[in-house]
Amino acid sequence: MHDAVHRAINDTVKALVRVAAMREKGADLHSARVAVLAVATGEKLGMSDEELLVLRRAAELHDIGKVAISDSILGKLGRLSEEEIQIMRQHATLALEILGAVQALKPTLPLIKHHHERWDGSGYPDGLAGEQIPLGARIIAVAEVYDILTHGAPWKEPLGVEEAKAEIQRCAGTQFDPRVVEAFLQVCDLMCD
Repeated sequence: MHDAVHRAINDTVKALVRVAAMREKGADLHSARVAVLAVATGEKLGMSDEELLVLRRAAELHDIGKVAISDSILGKLGRLSEEEIQIMRQHATLALEILGAVQALKPTLPLIKHHHERWDGSGYPDGLAGEQIPLGARIIAVAEVYDILTHGAPWKEPLGVEEAKAEIQRCAGTQFDPRVVEAFLQVCDLMCD
């Protein structure tokens, strides 16, 4: 029974990721890469198997709220206006509305909601700082930014691995938890090419 429940949850996550990919090209690949890096970083930090499972699911679903963002913003090439940025930032909380009814995914919600918080408190949606931010959200934040840096985005050309790692290191203590950055970079030395 336990395996059947886990399979059903995993199938639900996969279906939701497919929906995201239908709305935003490459969202499924981005989510998969973020999940792999996040779980490896969580392992390095000594997270339990249960915590790693929640982390993986949250990383796979971290941008699911974007399915509720208009095509004109989601698919825009180039920089977003300030108003568009504010709308795009809603994806972190829109995810809670989408996933909130799925009891089995409730443990992922704080990680998804807070993956854009910053170590120094200047992030969103709640302006949390330091240890107030759930560890899984701090891990997803680093993995997501690294993936965007190395794979690019409509507004950004991709960087090389070494440049991206240097940028992650530069943001330790401001945007990112320094302990998470240290673990992530150790993982990246083994996995990132």
